[in-house]
Amino acid sequence: MIDNTEHENDFEEEDPRILFLESIADGLATLSEASDTPIGVPAVSSIFISGDVDFASDSWMNKLAEVQGWLSLSDDLPLTGGVPFLQALIAEFNLESTDLLAPGTANPPLSLRALERLNERVEKAGRLQVSFLEEFEAKGTSRATSTQSWADAWAEIDAGEEAVTPEPVTAKADLWPIVQYTQRAPNLTPSYQRGDVWANSDRQSLLESILRGVPLPSIILLRTGPSSPHEVVDGKQRLTAILRFVGKHPVAKQKVEEVTFRHSGARFNDQGRLDELGKRNLTDLFNDDYPAFRRAWKALEGYALNATKENEYYFPFKLRTTGDGGLVGRDLEPLRGKYYTQIKAQEIEVAAERTTIESLFESMAQYRIPVIEYTKASQAQIHEVFRLYNKQGVHLNAEELRNAIFHEVELTRATLAAAGDADPNTNVAEISKSLAGIDNLGRLGDALTAYGFGGTRYKRTKVLAWVISVLLHDTKGKDLASTSRNIDDLLKAIQKNKAHPLANSSTLTKLFSQLLHAVEVHSSHDELWSDKFKDGDKGAKWQELQLVGSLVGITMALAASPDDIEDRIEANGDAIRRASEQSVDWERPEKTQTKTQWDYIAKINKNLLELLGIDPAQAADAVRQQFGTSGYESLQQMLIEPNS
Repeated sequence: MIDNTEHENDFEEEDPRILFLESIADGLATLSEASDTPIGVPAVSSIFISGDVDFASDSWMNKLAEVQGWLSLSDDLPLTGGVPFLQALIAEFNLESTDLLAPGTANPPLSLRALERLNERVEKAGRLQVSFLEEFEAKGTSRATSTQSWADAWAEIDAGEEAVTPEPVTAKADLWPIVQYTQRAPNLTPSYQRGDVWANSDRQSLLESILRGVPLPSIILLRTGPSSPHEVVDGKQRLTAILRFVGKHPVAKQKVEEVTFRHSGARFNDQGRLDELGKRNLTDLFNDDYPAFRRAWKALEGYALNATKENEYYFPFKLRTTGDGGLVGRDLEPLRGKYYTQIKAQEIEVAAERTTIESLFESMAQYRIPVIEYTKASQAQIHEVFRLYNKQGVHLNAEELRNAIFHEVELTRATLAAAGDADPNTNVAEISKSLAGIDNLGRLGDALTAYGFGGTRYKRTKVLAWVISVLLHDTKGKDLASTSRNIDDLLKAIQKNKAHPLANSSTLTKLFSQLLHAVEVHSSHDELWSDKFKDGDKGAKWQELQLVGSLVGITMALAASPDDIEDRIEANGDAIRRASEQSVDWERPEKTQTKTQWDYIAKINKNLLELLGIDPAQAADAVRQQFGTSGYESLQQMLIEPNS
């Protein structure tokens, strides 16, 4: 009998604890190397290497404490090390006391689960450190702006870490030929979608990629019923470009039908010129010969179709006239500067198949675009799948996810539309009936833009949703989580409780009317706010914390004392200005931790009300009476006691 004892270790798997410890040590060392840091993240006293992170003793805690600012923890880990340090680390990751092992059980005495959580946090910190440095150094942006981007990225990560019941999701991944997207166009304008934001060069680049056979990222669709079209959750810009190019965008088809009906007697020859003996109407020309259609349009409507009008009507566009986009070679060069109807009969090779361009777009061609199709799944499950998919490169931000996941909640749709981020071709009343009849609602979105929050990736929606959640989300005594989580928790509460006050359309009408009034008061009194509240050389962009705190304060003041707000501002304006410039409570915190940021917003909110001569508690009651809920107490419980 052969004794294999001496070879036994050859077949043992490597201890996962060792793998985690090596990864954590490498990550901490990398974090120590940064040449610059976000505001509130102290630079390390000296750069160290992974070998300096000694898990055989307690010294590894010192190295972790040195770079902990990069980890964006909710509270500081104690610098004393030892058991208090380990207990704080366990609490940070919401783990159980059993995840802290008995001393001597392991080095360090953390469970495998705790080490895995720490390793995940360190890895994420490393990625976000790189992003911060790239933005700060390469783009030349201010440290405050780069810090805010870094903090926002952490907020999105923290918002996506909520556990979901691990139930099966009815969704499938597939590959669809282009015709499957075009023969029955999906709903491109569900309430949570933004407008068409791509430039013409982006659309041309996409079509050139298809014609060259370049694979595209997945389109994400939601099946809404057996006879209704899918909703586009992600990929709207790509599908819009494809549908426009081939002349099948629903808006374009409807516009052509309207004009054709209006000129029902008009007939054209093959050149698109009016001809009583012609056999073609305007729709025929649109489908078969777009240049001739453009000539016919001018004859009927009295104006030429320029790029602006074609974008407005979602009409076709031509490919680029140069070879910059990759249209090179014998097959592709003749396509330059042409419309789809001009090149349909051209043969090209795509996905190892010789085919006509018409077949590529309008038949079961070999070239396919990936699709993820959701059929039956709860909103929470879809959120979880989005989160996992997002890790793999889709990179939807928190607002894009939120507007897809909670789109059935009217508050979500109303916030999107009121912020000015909904599809501009859709009437706001169709998106949210609560917004119908609110005069000058567009001024709200305009004001958010003037504050420095642009229309890309729902930035205005995020700020407005943040204000609403601070104003109205009652956590019932629980501490506020991250910004994104606080917004999500409010929407979940409404989603689960149909009797929630904010599920009532008339309440939402009052809310957004009040928010519009508050924004107009706030933005028209720029003299109240310190220039330190803004970023950039020209102070064009408000910092988010100051804006949220002061805007919630003005909204509460209007709820408590709507008839004399201007008198109060006139009487107390100088005091407010001094506070914003000189008060320690109004100084932006150096630390970017969640608790510190909530503490700052709470102080601005409370102090502003007091400076206006309004009792904050009475203002909170007025908000509760008007909207059925108030977030004031939840916010104020986040105040950090001095010297704590």
